[in-house]
Amino acid sequence: MASTSATEPPSAAEQTPNWLQMPHELMSMILQRLDAVEVLNSAQKVCTTWRKICKDPAMWKVINMLESDPDSDFDLEKLTKHAIDRSCGELIDVNLEWFCTDDLLDHISKFSNKLKCLCLSNCYNVTSSGLSNAVKKLPQLEQLHLYYTSINVEDIEVIGQNCPHLKSFKLNKEFSRPHIEFDGDAFAIANNMPELRHLQLFGNKMTNEGLQAILHGCPHLEFLDVRRCFNLNLGAGNLGKLCVERIKEFKHPNDSTKNCGFIVRAHAYDDIDDMYSSGYSDADDFSEDEFYEEDYEFSGGSVISEEDDYDYYD
Repeated sequence: MASTSATEPPSAAEQTPNWLQMPHELMSMILQRLDAVEVLNSAQKVCTTWRKICKDPAMWKVINMLESDPDSDFDLEKLTKHAIDRSCGELIDVNLEWFCTDDLLDHISKFSNKLKCLCLSNCYNVTSSGLSNAVKKLPQLEQLHLYYTSINVEDIEVIGQNCPHLKSFKLNKEFSRPHIEFDGDAFAIANNMPELRHLQLFGNKMTNEGLQAILHGCPHLEFLDVRRCFNLNLGAGNLGKLCVERIKEFKHPNDSTKNCGFIVRAHAYDDIDDMYSSGYSDADDFSEDEFYEEDYEFSGGSVISEEDDYDYYD
């Protein structure tokens, strides 16, 4: 029997793939699954090929920093600015949490005028003026999602007037003073955002009057989420029925908060500015269970708990 040659190549199963021979486009897709911190501090240092890919502006069309550790040893704001510079003006989607500041927003607006999607979550260092000044330079913006971020009526007006292509707007709050009525946000949206398709106003203090204004001023709405908007009385008249008939997907005030896209919180303050000027700490938060245990008076005079089966319209 002939012996096996010592120079015989190994079988296909034994061969180690050469990652450097992988097509550029495929390697780019794999690296894009990493967050910006991993790419800038690790991946680009592996080899010259990966560094070349990581410097490609196409790698930075989307920058996602939503799960960045606020206690990280890295300067997250500096890294984000570096990622924005790498995009060479091609950035279209950016998601930031915790560490965002007015200065970072200004940097985004100066070098990313093609931006279509902006999401800010728990960005307490962003002022309302910083946000409104930034959006003035982002005329292509189609989605603006704000979670626990300071904003006032004038800012909403500025956003609507300077972002004519805005299709999706989220302004999400959660406080334990729903009996305070305020329709300013709703009126500003109704009067300045006529092209909206998707609107989420979680924990807003608007009344039926504000909701009616939105339905009138935003005729293209397909999705409307008013969960925890406890000043609404959708059993009065035909407002609740109108919402269900007009809107393809409608979330009622007392619908479950599961799958809402963010962590629900309740505070004993009326707005974010009051919360932080009074020395707020995480210890002041109400849990979801505590939130349900309190009694809330609605404009209709009824009190609703999570267990109640509430009929919103006749």
